[in-house]
Amino acid sequence: MKLKIVSYSILKGGAAKAARNFLYLFEKDLPSNLEVELISVFGTEKNKKINKASQLSVGYHYFKMLLSRFFTIFDRKNHVVKYSLNIFSSNYVIKKLELKSERKEIIHLNWINNDTISLFDLNKLFKNPNKKILLTLHDEWFYCASEHYAEYNSDSFMVGYPDEGCIGSTIFKLKKNLDFNKVVISVPSEWLLERARKSYLLKHSDIHILPNPIDTDVFNYHRDVRSNRYSILNVSEGSFIIGFGAVSGSSNPIKGFDLLVNSLRNVLTCSNNRSNIILLTFGAKDIDKRVESLGCKVINMGFISSVKDMAQVYNYIDVMIVPSRAESFGQVAAESLSCQTPVIAFEYSGLKDIITHQRNGLLAEPFSIDSLTSNVEYFMSLSNEEREEYGVNGRRDIINKFSKDVIAKKYSELLDYVKGAKNEQ
Repeated sequence: MKLKIVSYSILKGGAAKAARNFLYLFEKDLPSNLEVELISVFGTEKNKKINKASQLSVGYHYFKMLLSRFFTIFDRKNHVVKYSLNIFSSNYVIKKLELKSERKEIIHLNWINNDTISLFDLNKLFKNPNKKILLTLHDEWFYCASEHYAEYNSDSFMVGYPDEGCIGSTIFKLKKNLDFNKVVISVPSEWLLERARKSYLLKHSDIHILPNPIDTDVFNYHRDVRSNRYSILNVSEGSFIIGFGAVSGSSNPIKGFDLLVNSLRNVLTCSNNRSNIILLTFGAKDIDKRVESLGCKVINMGFISSVKDMAQVYNYIDVMIVPSRAESFGQVAAESLSCQTPVIAFEYSGLKDIITHQRNGLLAEPFSIDSLTSNVEYFMSLSNEEREEYGVNGRRDIINKFSKDVIAKKYSELLDYVKGAKNEQ
């Protein structure tokens, strides 16, 4: 039987990383009756080889995606979150999925927005009895209207958007046409499980927890890198290095870079040695102009595609700050902890599954700049030995909860459940 893992992207973003890591879970112990491939808008990965989609296909998809994105302008009520309509599909992805095929397959859908698969084609896919569907939620889009995360303290996703605008209302009605009883749904965190079970669309669905796998062999503590980081970065010995990273950098408001900047401004104002505080960023090409007035040194590592290079960057950092307004899981936080680098975040969303307050990191009140500031100042006041204990605890927690061996077992069991029979060929 074939397992087709589907994701908009293979490389960029936490959901793309998760999809690719699911592909790699069975590298060593692939069941003899299971053939696995990862399908994206940009091509297909199988057996560590990527067959790229044609430039014409990718170009045509970008045109449809931009057209769809244009219409979201008329639907936006909150500038913080992303909006998607999914009224178009990638021709390449649809061709690879073979929607009308009678061949029995498992289709594992990951983040399929940016018009990877339209709501109309999803309807066809769900209705095909030969396609066993595992739908992994990487945000709240599937039970919201067109937004990817519901507004904080909003109950619209639970009551069905009675006052939604024309576009959002139409998208929600299209989602109501999807038969979610025909699919098995997984979520990466307790927070998303609770939200999905409260939602209008998914409250009767079959939902399971499947965390994102973390490669703890790659994301590991490197003593030589940690001890030489000041010379590598060309900063003063004993500098306190704060990390922030997101694929879209500071341009994605939901990642909370604005909250971090305001918090750091408070920290630096009260610091007697602001030149000793370093902000290290990654995920975007350019340094955000908002940090220019902070008065501390800023080092931008840009977009990092290599996981080994990313692990090295985590080893440069004293504390990773993940000030996101919402995370379905918290890929950066988990990777950081796996490298024994503690994390500070807000006590909200999937990050609560990863960070245990005063054990492997600190959790601030959502979304209080003062609370975030006090937590950063508290962590700076700790001795090196106390910080190291946070890091050791963090790596131990990630290995026990999210390592490849742990998640591979859960994934394999869930795939058997999706098939409906363990011995089905």
